Parts: sequence; structure tokens; C-alpha cells
Amino acid sequence: MNYFKFEIPTNADGSRVTYSKGWFGTMPKCPANVTVLLYNDKEGYGIAQTPDPIKQPEITELTSIQKDTELKAVIDEDGVYKGAIRIASKFTLEAEVNDGG
Repeated sequence: MNYFKFEIPTNADGSRVTYSKGWFGTMPKCPANVTVLLYNDKEGYGIAQTPDPIKQPEITELTSIQKDTELKAVIDEDGVYKGAIRIASKFTLEAEVNDGG
């Protein structure tokens, strides 16, 4: 497995860009079969894995040890989504209740 770090850019007003589940950066040729392991909106990066070789200059290749070290160092707080359950919760929309009043 190959691991990489990608940037989560900001909008002109300084807020993080909006993205969909599974997004892992913007590049001309994306690796396939990517699984995102971390979205750190607070610090503006994410970590993902793929069986494909990492050749894209837009992303930073990580060793398995680097990936483990980075993931262990992340504090679970607002704007940080690590692991499948926490990442899924980021993209779960709450329905707005309209009681007709």
C-alpha cells in the first residue's frame, strides 16, 4: 500500500473549500482505489492510501511509519476527521425539521 498527504485549500475568505466524501486533492491524473484516512480541515491537509504508485507532484508520498506517526499525533477535535466512522459523520447531513409554524 502507498500513502500520501494532500492539501485542502482555502477560499478567498480563508475558509476551507467544500468537498465531497472521498475527495483527495486536485491533480491532472489521480491515483485509483484511494481511501482517505484523515481530513484535517483545521490544518488544511489529509492523508490517504492507494495501491497505485505515487507519481503526482501535487501530493506528498508518505512511508507507512510516517503515516502512522501523523495519524497518531492528530487530536480528535472539531474540523479533524480520522477513521471511517468519523469521516462518514462529516458527510452525514442532518434533516431540517419544519413543523409548519
